Amino acid sequence: MHSAFECVRSAPIFIGLDEATITKLTTISTHQERLPAGTTLYEAGSDVDRLLVVDQGRIKVYRLDEAGQEQILYFLSGHSVDSEAALFTDSIHHNFAETVEDSLVCSIRKTDFQRLLANTPSLAISMMNAFGNRLTDLENHNARYGTLTAHDRLLQYLEDTAGQIGSQYFKLPLSKRDLANWLSITPETLSRQLAKLVQENHIKMTGRMIQLVG
Repeated sequence: MHSAFECVRSAPIFIGLDEATITKLTTISTHQERLPAGTTLYEAGSDVDRLLVVDQGRIKVYRLDEAGQEQILYFLSGHSVDSEAALFTDSIHHNFAETVEDSLVCSIRKTDFQRLLANTPSLAISMMNAFGNRLTDLENHNARYGTLTAHDRLLQYLEDTAGQIGSQYFKLPLSKRDLANWLSITPETLSRQLAKLVQENHIKMTGRMIQLVG
């Protein structure tokens, strides 16, 4: 059963806040909005008016290049937070966000949050820490994958995913199209490299089910 209190408390951006503050955040939150796969949460040019907390599911945040092709920036999954800027500024989205699987999303409106922030200064410290963590994650992704070949980039991703899931046998959390985008390679290259990893006996693969070997 969903707990609004636990949902807010487990979001990384709110870690460390006392229970009284979490309770206050819970009262201004909207919880478990059901969004089927393929739902657009926001578009480039739309107002940034709420912070999003992913309770369950997976969401891609991407931009479109001049040719109209998607460039995935990052993914949101359980307890991830997005659009923190909504809580502090009047701005518009420069990217797009779309569910890649059925998702449950919680949110906090800017006007409600700012009213609470005025009476709870400790929230500001938590927000600053969260911004730093998000920047560090993006920098680590670039450092981890940027200099690798397509082959090694894919293998590294599969090993990282297995570590996060805690199993050598798992279903790819992304579609092959989204995974190729995330790894900055073409879908054709991804297919070739998956086949190569199978031939090299690094993995066994059936559909989107992956088993790391050795």
